Amino acid sequence: MPHTHDNAGYDPYRIDSIQEIDQILLQILEQGILLRMHGGNPQHAVITTLIDIDFDSETLIIDSAAQQTMNQQLVDREQAFFEAVVDHVSIEFSVSPISHTTYDQRPALSGPIPHSLRRLQRRNSFRIQSSVTNPATCTLMIKDDAITFPIFDISASGLSFLDEKQIVEAHKGKIFANTQLHLPGIGHVAVDLQIVRQQNHYLASGKGIPRFGCAFFALKGPEQIRIQNYINQEERAQIAKDRGLA
Repeated sequence: MPHTHDNAGYDPYRIDSIQEIDQILLQILEQGILLRMHGGNPQHAVITTLIDIDFDSETLIIDSAAQQTMNQQLVDREQAFFEAVVDHVSIEFSVSPISHTTYDQRPALSGPIPHSLRRLQRRNSFRIQSSVTNPATCTLMIKDDAITFPIFDISASGLSFLDEKQIVEAHKGKIFANTQLHLPGIGHVAVDLQIVRQQNHYLASGKGIPRFGCAFFALKGPEQIRIQNYINQEERAQIAKDRGLA
């Protein structure tokens, strides 16, 4: 059964890439990462493991729950939900339909490789540094002039930027309205930024550059989704680079 894509609903944490899904599942298998398995109610979950992946038939083999009633409930409902922690990040997916099988003469459960996963970074303050080769930028209105600064890092709750020419004269609490972010791969996002701190960022040469830490002020839903998409995009690129995949 080939991977399929379900476009119903939009989820910024959703992974649809077949290569990335297979990679995460293979990591769960090879590292013996524990899975929480349930039929839709996380409070009634059991702990299990992924015991095999057949990429030819695109099938997962999951160790059965000790309670046969739980296994039968999942089969009857034709769906099982799974949660795991991979590299300190929560992974969620479901398998449907799910059925009884055996593996090495032991009872097991089987089902198709999911067509999507959810990768949830639990810390809202998680920050990703902007790419050096294709940096994100923010354009502030300063004395009626639009001035662009490189973004140093960004999270779901704010960002910091570098002011190498020491143009910005801002005090804590100052709000820069209608700041234009340029996020490569995502596009332009308009936000209000509130200065929360200022400190120096030191280069290898020892030179200090003013770095302003800002919080997003009254951020709207669509803008928040686009910023999160950029964070997810850059994090995935960094993981692929670290693993020699890019």
